[in-house]
This record gives sequence, C-alpha cells and structure tokens, in this order.
Amino acid sequence: LPIEAVVSTQSGHYGRDLRSVKNYQGLSGMKILLVVHTLLVAVVLARWKPDPPPLDPEDPVSVESHPVHIAARKMAKLMINQDVVTTCRYMLFKRPLPFHQARDSCRSLEWPITNTGIELASVQSQEENSDIVSLLRLGFGVKFDHTKPYKYGNWAYIGLSKRYNNDRPLKKSEKGVFNPDDWYYTTNVKAKYSHFHRQMPDQQSKGKGDRKEWQNWIQVNRKGRWDDTYSSKSLPYICEYCGKYIVLSKHVKWTKAKEHCESFGLEFATVSSKEDNAELLFAAKLSLGEELGGRRFNNSNWVWIGETEVMSEDGVGTEEWVHHDGTEIPFDPVWYKRPKNHQPDNWILPRGEQRVVAFSRENGHWDDSFPHKKRPFACMCPKRNCHFN
Repeated sequence: LPIEAVVSTQSGHYGRDLRSVKNYQGLSGMKILLVVHTLLVAVVLARWKPDPPPLDPEDPVSVESHPVHIAARKMAKLMINQDVVTTCRYMLFKRPLPFHQARDSCRSLEWPITNTGIELASVQSQEENSDIVSLLRLGFGVKFDHTKPYKYGNWAYIGLSKRYNNDRPLKKSEKGVFNPDDWYYTTNVKAKYSHFHRQMPDQQSKGKGDRKEWQNWIQVNRKGRWDDTYSSKSLPYICEYCGKYIVLSKHVKWTKAKEHCESFGLEFATVSSKEDNAELLFAAKLSLGEELGGRRFNNSNWVWIGETEVMSEDGVGTEEWVHHDGTEIPFDPVWYKRPKNHQPDNWILPRGEQRVVAFSRENGHWDDSFPHKKRPFACMCPKRNCHFN
C-alpha cells in the first residue's frame, strides 16, 4: 500500500484513510476488504475501556509506610541524568508510557523482597504524597515550570483510577468532589487520601462514539497536586519500591560517597546478608541499567559500598573486612575471581592500598579497590520505608 493508505489509530481520520485506499489505482476488491477489516479492528482496539470494578482479592497486600525524609535539593544534582530514580518508598521511570503499559511495566519487575511483580504507586497519606514530590524533584529537578504546567517532567502516573460512575459528564456540583468509594488502586485497595487541584477531578471526555474516552486516571505533579487524565496519555510513571538501597550514577571517590549519603539524610550502604546483596544488585541494575560500560573493570560497572579493610597502626591492610562503622560483616560475600588470583588481593600502589569495596552491578560480586577511584555509589535508608502484610 502507498504511504497515504497507512492508518493511524491516533489520527481519527478513518474516512480520509479509506478514501486514499479506494483511490489507489490497481487495488483489488479483496485488498480493500482487508484494509477495511484492519480499520474496523483498529477502531475496536481504540475504544475507551475503564478499569473494571475491583474484586476482593483473596490475599490482599497492604503496604504500611514510614517515609524517610530526603534532602531532594542536594540529591537531585547527582541523579538528574538517570532514567530510573528511587526514594526509599517509590521509584520513578522517566520514559513516558500510557497508563496500562506503565502498569504492566511495573508488574514485569520481580521484587527481591517478595519475588513478585511490583505495582504502580499507591499514595494513602500526606507523608507519602510528600515522598512523591521528592521523587519527582530528584528525577526532573526542583524548579516547577509554571509557564508550561503540563509539560514533560511536571507530571507522572500513580496507580489510581476511577472504577465507578466513570462514563458520564459530571454535574457542576460534582466537579472537584472526591468520593473514595469510586476510586481504587491497581492492587484493588480503595483510596483513602487525595490531593487534587481545585475543581478536580472534573472527568472531562474527548472523542466521539467508539473513540470517546474519559479522564479516569490520576497524574501527580512536582508540587504534589493531583489531576484526572486519560489513560492513553503517555507520562513518566511511579512504581512501588519499598527498597533499602538508593544507587546514584554520579562518579565520586569512596570518601565523598560516604559524605554525600550522610548529607542526604541517608547512610552509606552496607551489606549484611545474601538477601541484602540481591536487593542491592536489583537496585543497581534498576538505577544504572543492565548494559555494562566498556571493559569489566570500567568504573561505571562498579558501585561503591560502605565496606572497608581494617588497617594496622602502620597503615597496612590486615585482610579483615568490616562495615565502614567498624561492625562485623555477618556473612561471606562472593568476591570476584580473576583467572590467576582471587579477590581481595590487596594491591599496593604509590597512592595507597586497595582497602575499600566496589560492588559489581553485573553479578553482585565484591572487589577490593583503591578509594581514589571515582564510581557510582549506593546509599541506604536508615530504616526500611515500608513493610508488607
């Protein structure tokens, strides 16, 4: 078919596309029927469908949250170039997707804590909403652009949608009224908190006939205000995280990494179990990506963590490894193995000895390293931000 006959399901110009097809010289009747069938399928697929009323889950998962305050203004400068940004409670994916694709993207991630998929974010308190604000500021900067309030970077999806009374215009008296009985998260948990703009939600609609859709899904901006929007709109999106570790892509020295974490209201990451190691590997791959940079020992492939070697009074390594606060490492980590020797191997150069630990974002192995090297680094939440029933 010529390019004029290609159908765009977003253009709405089905009649024009059909005329282009019919006017194409040499197109057989069978081809026309096939194209018409394709158009009808596209129309059906384009129809608006609200999320169904919730069924009571047999084993509902409830998240109890204990938000951790983060110095977002300081931290944002070191995370601005990351495609995925996390706080202790949520994770932000900057690549815009329509609502249901965003939901499926969250669910495709396997959580090390539960070995299950992750849901779009639920926000059930003012503290959690403040954490959403911190997350968006980490990802897109602190300043909100008031001249273009709906531009990319100002808004992101959470997992809330209207399941009842969602397919009609609202009366004037209904606009700006939030009825929790109508709104549910993707976990099928009813909403009990909201923070809408004035006169929102207003449940506007667009399109006609089979292509009509309603504003039944929620976006949140960098100021913490909510607005109802269309599920077909592509936006950055926020998933649950409830993680222990936050990985930052900025390359710094080991001592500077420790200073940064503490200045953010966090701690320099320590690893105390195989489960911690698996969770940190998840966080590193999430924040820095799966693809490795250059050779194996490229600095971008290793993340600073807060483990260090005990030094003698003469400044020589004792081959005893502890957390940066001097406490014992209560498990046996897997060290990187070279073909001819194993780690830690305690190389000594004029600038000093390999006396701190770098964590491989490829497989979670450890390696002793020189603290003057500049690498990404991991911070740790002072307490787990939430837990699950």
